[in-house]
Amino acid sequence: MMVSLLALVSCDEHEPIDLDIHPGYILCSDGRIVSPSAFDKERHIPVAVVFAERTDQHKVLAVLLDEILPVAFADTLSFDQQTSGNEIDFDGYVNTVALQTTLLDRDSLVVKDNRADPRNYYGSPLGNLAFRHHWFLQSDYVPSVAELGLLYSSLPVVNPVIEQCGGTPVCCSSERLLVNDQKPGMEADCWYWTSTEVSQNKKNQAWLFSMADGSRHKAPKTNRYRARLIVEYNPLNN
Repeated sequence: MMVSLLALVSCDEHEPIDLDIHPGYILCSDGRIVSPSAFDKERHIPVAVVFAERTDQHKVLAVLLDEILPVAFADTLSFDQQTSGNEIDFDGYVNTVALQTTLLDRDSLVVKDNRADPRNYYGSPLGNLAFRHHWFLQSDYVPSVAELGLLYSSLPVVNPVIEQCGGTPVCCSSERLLVNDQKPGMEADCWYWTSTEVSQNKKNQAWLFSMADGSRHKAPKTNRYRARLIVEYNPLNN
């Protein structure tokens, strides 16, 4: 006990202990969150980087270290996947559940001897890439429009920490890429899928979010774009 007390006194003499969680802090595989200065690659396995502090509207939110390569929001058009369509709610988790559970019969069976096979239904390739990891009550999901807005606001803090952890920074460049180093090609992939369908046209369109300037764009759900999954931080003592 005496050793612990001395250790606390020693820390207090140098700097106050920060018990809060801020953008740029690192979520580790054992459920702990550490500051970038306290992060040690020998002791910590990084999972995600915090981009939003807890508020009355949402929990602490963190973005995973790596990207999902371009993927379609949906297998087919004319198909309402029953997300909220709300552009201001922090409801990416609920939206992602809808993407995974709302299915539509295919015109013809892919697996003819097993009607229940998932390949016999149209669904969401994007949504099916979520919920594949689980770290101490944290499950990954596709962020909503509002949640990607929070990530966009924190990119100057978050991207350097993602690099520190050995991850892939969120692409925020709108410059045109060169094809074979000779001529301008497509724009850099700063457009990311949200989990939010366009409320006025839910059967055909979902929202994209630009990490270059924070703008949004309605896109056909069968188009392929990048995605970045996030997690909610749910401490055991919460």
